[in-house]
Amino acid sequence: MFNRLFILTLGLLASVEAHPQHRRHNANEIERRATTPTIAGWNYVGCVTDGGARALTAQSKIDGKMTAELCTSWCAASGYTYAGLEARNQCFCDNSLKNGLGAAAAASDCSYACDGNSAESCGGYYKLNLWRAASAVAPTSSKAAATPTSTSKAAVATPTATPASASSGSGYSLMGCYSDSGSDRTLTGTEMESYSLTTASCASYCSSKGFAYAGTSYGKQCFCGNSVPAARKQATESGCSYACTGDSSAKCGGYYYLDVYALGGTAATSTSKAAVTTSTSSAAATSSAPAGAAGSVTFGVASPPAATGTKALYAHHMVGNTYSYTQSTWADDINQAHNSGLDGFALNYGSDSWQPARLADAYAAAKAQGNFKLFLSLDVSSLGCGSADAAANLVNTIATYATNTAQAKYNGKVLVSTFAGENCQFGQGSVNAGWTYFRTLLTNKGISVYFVPAIFSDPSTFKSNAWMDGEFNWNGAWPMGADALTTASDSSYMSALGSKGYMAAVSPAFFTYYSPSSYNKDWIYRSDDWLIARRMEQLVAMRNHVDLAEIISWNDYGESHYIGPIRADQPNSQGWTNGMPHTAWLNVIAFYANAFKTGHYATTSDSMVFWTRPHPKGATATSPSMAKPTRWEDTDDLLYAWITLKSPATVTVYSGSNSVSWNLNTGVNKVSVKSAPGVIGGKIVRGGATTVSYDSTGQFTYVATPRDYNFNYFVASA
Repeated sequence: MFNRLFILTLGLLASVEAHPQHRRHNANEIERRATTPTIAGWNYVGCVTDGGARALTAQSKIDGKMTAELCTSWCAASGYTYAGLEARNQCFCDNSLKNGLGAAAAASDCSYACDGNSAESCGGYYKLNLWRAASAVAPTSSKAAATPTSTSKAAVATPTATPASASSGSGYSLMGCYSDSGSDRTLTGTEMESYSLTTASCASYCSSKGFAYAGTSYGKQCFCGNSVPAARKQATESGCSYACTGDSSAKCGGYYYLDVYALGGTAATSTSKAAVTTSTSSAAATSSAPAGAAGSVTFGVASPPAATGTKALYAHHMVGNTYSYTQSTWADDINQAHNSGLDGFALNYGSDSWQPARLADAYAAAKAQGNFKLFLSLDVSSLGCGSADAAANLVNTIATYATNTAQAKYNGKVLVSTFAGENCQFGQGSVNAGWTYFRTLLTNKGISVYFVPAIFSDPSTFKSNAWMDGEFNWNGAWPMGADALTTASDSSYMSALGSKGYMAAVSPAFFTYYSPSSYNKDWIYRSDDWLIARRMEQLVAMRNHVDLAEIISWNDYGESHYIGPIRADQPNSQGWTNGMPHTAWLNVIAFYANAFKTGHYATTSDSMVFWTRPHPKGATATSPSMAKPTRWEDTDDLLYAWITLKSPATVTVYSGSNSVSWNLNTGVNKVSVKSAPGVIGGKIVRGGATTVSYDSTGQFTYVATPRDYNFNYFVASA
């Protein structure tokens, strides 16, 4: 039995990858091509790494006649100085390498023949044939700094730059050039990378995180901390000679060298991050925290805006993970979801022969329940969409349930969505013609649908696509970098859609850890900043613009964003899901779901929900099954807690020896504590009596050194 894992497309520009994890390579696809053409005005760099976040992010396209000449000329015409070819027919452009990608790879990894010229190579599986305009600066990759392959600094380009000017009046002062180490950092608090880094932006970042020192390195890296080893200070500035990526006239450290700055103009004396208190309302809160606990709190929620229309909140349900389900199993999922404020499931189904029977059981269970609705999410990355027969098969499945009383509808029309579809032609010669044909087949059967696909293509095309009624913005659920999630993606999509509908995405987390011999998926997206609560609050705030929202997901264990119970049919994800329950997040969702749909927050009671990862992000596993996931640095080592109070109380939250107490007000409070080895927990105390408490003893322990990497969350509630 094979449980199909349906893949997230990583970022808007990842759309062109056509979900390579599902691709079955054959000998013709991976035939090595040694020929590199000569292209006037361009230099061939070599084969370099790419990834879901993309090394070149400015623009991209797929062309069935792709060649190196076509890609470079297209990028040049748009004013870009880097061009990359990948997976036979894909072209990417930008003016610099992004997201820490672009490290040198073996030439054999770029062995796919170009669709437009079989004598040329067009990259490989997440590998780029990279070209650089003759006038452009040579590319660099942050991978070189994180994992040096040579002890000689001569192996790394060293741009010249003048020393940065930093006076006490600027809020930070230069202490000097300090040596650094990948395994023993000089500044150990937190870090970030930016291709527009300046001394000021690094100092501001570290200051905002509550640290006393900031350090710039490698031209684009920023490190923060609260103590600096004096022995690492260098006698001269010779090691710190890299130009800042955001200000070429200033220097930002070097290859394992830091320009270190004391923030506030003077050297700070603390040895740990101080407690931070911020507020989202006018109420007052106080906190007390021992050195090192690093407590933070936000409290209060904005009143939901008035809105028209009928709101509905669904959850993405992976039918591919339901092989052993019976109708009673579906009924249990449905009851838990309904009791948590969800209106239904989006049934993501694929090509496995047993899945139609699971769809039938799901609709039967929902029909029996009476108030819970279902709609089909056509996973065309699995089902296929290249022929007219494929379109007919999809339409027949929709027709099977169109009149079922459990079928979800919007404005009286049958609700239908997809995962992917940006390359579907259904034998009609173009994507627009293909989906128009699909709609025609539905019309011929007398079925009126409200079609809101999750296609990963240029949003500027959405308004003109007459075959779509709206768009499900799949990647709006997670931040794509090291900062907290904003609504910028929502605004961009809604603007592009015009009067068409918009379905917002919500998710609590993302971590996947599959080896190259399996699905070859090993990365995280930042899931910090109380992501599920933060995103639900954004959804409530957007309710006058958004009628439909979908939580990703109910049961996608492989990507760690499940909110339902962990069941038997896992896609070999037990290594990071066993002992890591998530159903406590349903308490958070239930609170906000009511506000999204009714425009009113329910009366709060005393409750606590906790979530944390099981080990520090910088830990080195003793027996890892593979490399630490990409983007591991885009997270924080914190225990998050979401708390509701029926009246003011004293709240204590602890992670190991780090314990923080706050005097908090009625309503919603979001707090965090610096993670430390040991159990987690907390309590609510009012009038000297404990009303709610939790301790993870026997269930979960945060460890300093894990056996294997796991960036999934343990979630629990009081």
